Amino acid sequence: MSHILVPEWQKPIVKVPLAQAFPELGEVKEFKSKVCLFNHDRTKVFDVVSDRYQVIEHSTAMQSVTSALNKYFDTEIEYNVRSLHGGARIVSSFKLPGMQVKLNKNDVSNITLHLRNSYDRSWVFTALLGAFRLICSNGMIVGETFGALKARHVGLSEESDILTSLESIISKAPKLAELWKEWDDTPVTFDEAGELLTGAFPDKYLEPVLLEDKFPKSKWDLYNDLTYFSTHLTKSLQRRVDFDSKISKIFYGD
Repeated sequence: MSHILVPEWQKPIVKVPLAQAFPELGEVKEFKSKVCLFNHDRTKVFDVVSDRYQVIEHSTAMQSVTSALNKYFDTEIEYNVRSLHGGARIVSSFKLPGMQVKLNKNDVSNITLHLRNSYDRSWVFTALLGAFRLICSNGMIVGETFGALKARHVGLSEESDILTSLESIISKAPKLAELWKEWDDTPVTFDEAGELLTGAFPDKYLEPVLLEDKFPKSKWDLYNDLTYFSTHLTKSLQRRVDFDSKISKIFYGD
């Protein structure tokens, strides 16, 4: 008999009262209302939370977004999922049909919806508009100007509400595509880039970007230089989030 391998992120988690999982803590009053979140076979603890905390499981998050997108576009949507930190977090990208942006013969981007979810409270359930490059994900995250769907772990709303929220985000994708094309036709001089970026990021990140002999360059190329060091050269999640936020504010505004 063949066995179907189930991806780690699709496996259910197990909620066990802390006093039951670790009886020696049962006498401590502060721990009596706490719950342990285990992976499916109880070999890993994801977090310890209040017994009122309602977890959005990865499979539920994926199913909700996939269902809403399939209904909106009336077709199956391509996606990929990365499981991080032993299954505690997932990052998934859903390609939006008909949203490919070709800026030059070697630079093709697909407008996508990025999903994030976690069991360790590092992320709330989040869907953001972004891009998926021809070669690899460049991690670009669009600013709040283009909208975001976020839900804390208190249970997902009805699918119809999720669809409405996603429609609001997706409807802005064509505007985003046109904006990128505009950037590709907008030259930026060395002095203009220096005025825009100096002081916004540590010098060690800006030095490879602000090379005078590489200018003028398009605003699109400058944007990608910045997203590259944000996603590939930073070592901590907090720094990446901080850089992404600054890049978004510089290019998309508040």
